[in-house]
Amino acid sequence: MSQSVTKRALGEVRLKVAYKRPEALLSEYTRSIGRGGVTLQTQKNIPVGTRFVFEMYNPGVATPVEVMGEVVRVTPQANGRHVLTIKYDPGQDRGGLDAVLQRVFDLQESEKLRRYARIPLNVPALEEATPFAPPFFVRDLSRGGVGLEVEAPELPSSVKVGMPFLLEMELTLGTLMLHGEVAWTSAGGPEVLPTFGVNFNTLSPDTVERLEKLLSLESMPPPPWRARICFGMDAVMRVP
Repeated sequence: MSQSVTKRALGEVRLKVAYKRPEALLSEYTRSIGRGGVTLQTQKNIPVGTRFVFEMYNPGVATPVEVMGEVVRVTPQANGRHVLTIKYDPGQDRGGLDAVLQRVFDLQESEKLRRYARIPLNVPALEEATPFAPPFFVRDLSRGGVGLEVEAPELPSSVKVGMPFLLEMELTLGTLMLHGEVAWTSAGGPEVLPTFGVNFNTLSPDTVERLEKLLSLESMPPPPWRARICFGMDAVMRVP
């Protein structure tokens, strides 16, 4: 990833960021938009209300993905620097985003390694039925399944191959409920968090429609994005 900053007009700053892979661009896009904003350090005291335009580039796509931002807080630091709190707005122009999504679909289809193309999401997920459960994160999603990461030294005992699983997310179209079974697990390592993958069961037409909208990033709710997960009988009992 490389970046450069230019200031084109009073009250507007453009930040250009290049990503070698379209998946890396989408991963940063979903992480940033899902949180609703970002904090940046700067040597300059940029005033509240300043507009940022983040231009995200991938060599295989001509049109950049643009994300709008506005400085909502400036916090001076003891070292003379300033921390900017920037609130994001994905904007209305989807040309660049749709082009990057298509690039991901095309590349993964040509690799022929997977049946369905995966889209990075970066959504925190909570296992509500289990007290003191570690944080989960939805890392990628496809028409056939979902991959999750566990922020813990090891996988919880509830994560076993064959275990029923349910993922719920609130979208602009309503609640999306994706049910399936744990298909594989990875214990991770010293610098790698444990992960696991889920294969979806047969989904209803309404669920498939909502899933397709989510994969195209058209139906995400206002940030911060959140999901709920459950395993075993809890998942079975909640299957619609």
